Amino acid sequence: MKKNIRFLLFFLIIGLMLAWPIHTLINRLDRPAEEKQLAALDHIAQELLTHTKKGELEEAQEKIRLLAERFPQQRLPVSLRIDSLNAVTQSILAAKNSFAMSSTSDQLLWHATRVRIAIDALTHDHQPMWRSYYVSYATQMQNLMESAVERNFDQFRQQFDENTRLYLAIKPAMSIHLREEQIKQIDAAYDLISKELRRSQIEWQMVRNALRDLNGTMQSAFIGKDQSAIALLIRPASPFPMFVAIVGAVLLTLAYVAWKKYRGQMHSA
Repeated sequence: MKKNIRFLLFFLIIGLMLAWPIHTLINRLDRPAEEKQLAALDHIAQELLTHTKKGELEEAQEKIRLLAERFPQQRLPVSLRIDSLNAVTQSILAAKNSFAMSSTSDQLLWHATRVRIAIDALTHDHQPMWRSYYVSYATQMQNLMESAVERNFDQFRQQFDENTRLYLAIKPAMSIHLREEQIKQIDAAYDLISKELRRSQIEWQMVRNALRDLNGTMQSAFIGKDQSAIALLIRPASPFPMFVAIVGAVLLTLAYVAWKKYRGQMHSA
């Protein structure tokens, strides 16, 4: 009996060790053709950003050309709103035009980053890249609020331009995961502040109120809804069900062996 238990425990450990790679392999084999093609686009977008950072502009231009050629023909595994699809398409076309016009390195890097984040959002539902900009965005909002309190126009104007530039970089990706009403609400806050900055007499209280509303909306957008640990474990991409199946099979086997031994002892008695 002890020898059988040792063997079963050994196979249990081996099974648990193999569960993750087997699960990953099955997922890859079962992945629809659309997801494989989209993963290839995601890889091209990453190469675009890498080449741009290294200053390899010819290679980067070839990558953005491939994206501009393949993305319109791509069948997406998930449905997108028209405005979201247009936002991603326009970000790719704008990047292609920027590389064709030999823009400055900062402009090219901004376009390449925006494309990279947008394509990533199509392939990562749970942890998209654009959410990683939360700390940077929150820091900018805090600086903006301090400048608004101090009524420092020049400093506020510069910081607001930087913040707007960050938002426009992640907006195409955000539009994929957020509701259309949320995007419109964010755009309205930016428009309100921009119009106020063009006035001869700025109503700083209105600017501060708009910043608070914008900050709250963006926090909700970045953080999103919390997911319970159980929900994360039982989602389709999780190997947890396989773990449960293996453990359950081993426990049933142990119970059967114990029952057989018990019956044997009863008969011998």
